[in-house]
Amino acid sequence: MKKLTHENFMKAREYIFSSSDDINHAWFRYNFENSDTDAFMHVLAKYQHDNGGFGGIYYEFDYQGPCLKSTEIAIKYILKLKVKPSAAHPVIQKMMNYILERYHPEIGNWGDPAVPEVNDGVYNHWVRYRGDPIIPIASVDERIEKYDANEKVCFAAFVALYSELVPEELYRDIIKYPIEYIFRYYDENSPDYRRDIFDEGVPYDFEYFQWFVPCLKDNDTAYKLISILRQNPTAFMELDFSKSDYEYVHLPCDAIDSPDNIIYPAVKDLVDDSLEFRIKQQSNDGRWPLGWTFGEDEGLRKLQTLYEAHRTMLILAALGRFGRIEI
Repeated sequence: MKKLTHENFMKAREYIFSSSDDINHAWFRYNFENSDTDAFMHVLAKYQHDNGGFGGIYYEFDYQGPCLKSTEIAIKYILKLKVKPSAAHPVIQKMMNYILERYHPEIGNWGDPAVPEVNDGVYNHWVRYRGDPIIPIASVDERIEKYDANEKVCFAAFVALYSELVPEELYRDIIKYPIEYIFRYYDENSPDYRRDIFDEGVPYDFEYFQWFVPCLKDNDTAYKLISILRQNPTAFMELDFSKSDYEYVHLPCDAIDSPDNIIYPAVKDLVDDSLEFRIKQQSNDGRWPLGWTFGEDEGLRKLQTLYEAHRTMLILAALGRFGRIEI
């Protein structure tokens, strides 16, 4: 089994501490030094605004204020903690209020993850504020059919993880749509199964569902959903690993970044092989480069530096979880 050498681990560490911010430094310390949830949450809290939303921890725009997109990143950190903060933690409570205030029951989902102010600064076009109107959907069946999991089901995951903070009726409403969407449209045994979802090859919904399902309190429902998600485990993975040298693609280990991932048993060999490929892609300066650029504008180049440092930290953490580092 190929491992990242200690020398290259230290190169990555140096790159992270010289090119990124406090939250990435804290994530390194959490993963490789102390596993101290309280210490990490203390740093994460510095990025939380008074309204409970997060800013400054997403590196594809330079807007530092609160928005759902940055709050999504905070959720991912929390989901990766070995010991989760309690529901009484002030960061969690403020975060829940922020998320619930932005839920639209008339569509069964959240709206634009960005805010208008994002477009006033430097941003990548795929994360701009789009300003799409919220159009109420009267039919529950239609809300399920039109459910957009990309970037949004992570908020349902947070609601499921801390369901004790949510009124029962609202909690049931929020989790109903992603659950039913998977049951109806992802299951090969369902009369409503949509093969076109998998043929299109867009990975985001499938990967976000992997955040959501493990947070459900109903183990029977979670087990059924896991079985469905494992029916097409490689549908959205790029299996020609070499394409990641110059294209934006998702290798097996990019989505399955932990042996605890619910899809890992179905794609173990592919994940292990792609981890070895990622190890070989590390640059001499310690980072894992994108292989493509955000753009030539100075602001975009600055964002890319932050992004690649963050990406380096994420890859390093994944290698650590799989025991692929000589420490």
